[in-house]
Amino acid sequence: MTTRRSAAAPSGDAEAKTAATRKAKGSVQEAIGKLIGDDAVTAQGTAEKEAGAADAADIQKSSRP
Repeated sequence: MTTRRSAAAPSGDAEAKTAATRKAKGSVQEAIGKLIGDDAVTAQGTAEKEAGAADAADIQKSSRP
């Protein structure tokens, strides 16, 4: 019988999904900013996309033995 994970401790899969979602949302926001010609929205989207990518990289580094 396997043990269940605690609800308080997020799994690595959930963290990876959150990072990927953050990266995708930032990318979409960046594209919208470019389409409407708003530099502030573009910059905010770029920052969010890079933060999501950094989160994903940190998750991959911490999951290695």
